[in-house]
Amino acid sequence: MKNIYGYTEVLEDLLLLKEKYEDKLWVNTIGSSCQGRLIPCVRMGKGKEKLLVVASVHGREHVTSAFLMRSVKDLLECEEIPSEKSLFVVPVVNPDGVEIALGREVPLNKPEGFEPELFKNNARNVNLNANFPYLFRKVPKCRQGGVNPASEPETKALVRLCVKESFASAIALHARGNCIFWRDFGNGEVEGDFKLAESLEKACGFELVSPTKSSADYSGGFENWFRCKFRRPALCVELVKDEDICFSDMYENFEDAVLWNKTKDFLKAYIKFS
Repeated sequence: MKNIYGYTEVLEDLLLLKEKYEDKLWVNTIGSSCQGRLIPCVRMGKGKEKLLVVASVHGREHVTSAFLMRSVKDLLECEEIPSEKSLFVVPVVNPDGVEIALGREVPLNKPEGFEPELFKNNARNVNLNANFPYLFRKVPKCRQGGVNPASEPETKALVRLCVKESFASAIALHARGNCIFWRDFGNGEVEGDFKLAESLEKACGFELVSPTKSSADYSGGFENWFRCKFRRPALCVELVKDEDICFSDMYENFEDAVLWNKTKDFLKAYIKFS
C-alpha cells in the first residue's frame, strides 16, 4: 500500500487494471469536480441487476478509496461477477476534496482555521453528503450542505448515474466507525435493507447501528436520498474502528486500520447477496 492514496493514485491503478483486465473491467467518467477533475466510474459484469459502491464522498476519508480499489483488484483476480449482475464502482466521488486533504490542492473557498488533513468538503467547501435533494431544508447550517440541493457538480454526477442505471442497491464507504448505517426514520423500512446489512455484518464484522432518528443527521445524505428516490436499500459503511487514529496515519498499517482480515471479502459478499 502506498504511503498516501488519492485521486492521482486511483487513476494510476485504474489504468493498470484496464490493461490487465480489458475483458472484465470498463472505465468511464460520470462528470467533473468543481476544479475540473473527471470522476471515474468502473463497471464489472454485464448483468441486468446493477449494484453500486462509492468512496471518498468526504475528502479526508481517502482511505476508503484505497480500500475500495484494493477490493476491486482482489475481486478481479479471484472472483467472477455473477452473470445476472453488474457492479459499478465510483472510487473517488470528491476528487478535489481528497487532493486538498492530502495537501496537493487548495480549496476555492478556504474555510476559517483551514487544516488540510481534516478537510472533508469539496473545493467550494460544501459537504457533499449533506447536499443531496432529500429533506434539504432540514440540513443544519453546521453540516455545510450548500445553498441549494444538488448544487455541486459532484452531487449532480452521482444523481445522474443513479437515475440512469437504476441500481438495485447502493453502498457508500466512509471512515470511521467499523459499522453500518442501514435505515433512517424519515424513510422507514425499505424492502431488503436489513437483510443486506446483516449479510455484510456476518461477512465482514461490521456492527449494525440502530436506525438514525434525527433528520439533522441524515438529511441531504446520499444513501438517504437513494432510499427515498428508489425505495431500495442503501447503506453507509464506516471503515476503521480506531476513532483516534489520524486520517493520514491510516496507511502506516493499512490492513490493521481497515481490519482487512475481516473486511477483505466486502465486495465478494455484496455481489453474492440476493
